[in-house]
Amino acid sequence: MKTDYLNQFVIIGLFWLLMAISLTVNAEQKKVFDGPDGSEYEVHYMAFESTFLDKDIARQYGLVRSKAMGVLNVSMIHVSAMGERKAVPFLLETNAKNDIQQVTHVSMSQVIEGESVYYIGQIQFREGDVMTIDLAAYPQGAIDPFRIRFAHTFYNN
Repeated sequence: MKTDYLNQFVIIGLFWLLMAISLTVNAEQKKVFDGPDGSEYEVHYMAFESTFLDKDIARQYGLVRSKAMGVLNVSMIHVSAMGERKAVPFLLETNAKNDIQQVTHVSMSQVIEGESVYYIGQIQFREGDVMTIDLAAYPQGAIDPFRIRFAHTFYNN
């Protein structure tokens, strides 16, 4: 009988822990841009604290796990007029601005895994910093970039 109550307590505790983590990690976001010939480009982006990464994953991608480091992840999907979806490489310029308007260039590294193409980079922050991230993504052949601005509040976890 005591074991049943203990199991229920553990399950409820895990549920609330997962809920708290999901509230602190921004889910991936996307913005859709018109392409030539009725096609579209989806730019997917997200920011999160590096401490959410598994140590082995961070090491594999050369990322630093720290209470003062965040991770940015950006990818682009080309959707043809026929609905075919394909990850595509692109040029990316990334800057971040903190609460006191200090702008930092964020160096992004391209990662290709099978048919997936994405870019990851890291940003340093202080507890509670609201970082405004500016992305300028240039798909192949584009003259004008796809521009995205979003904000993320980073916390020391």
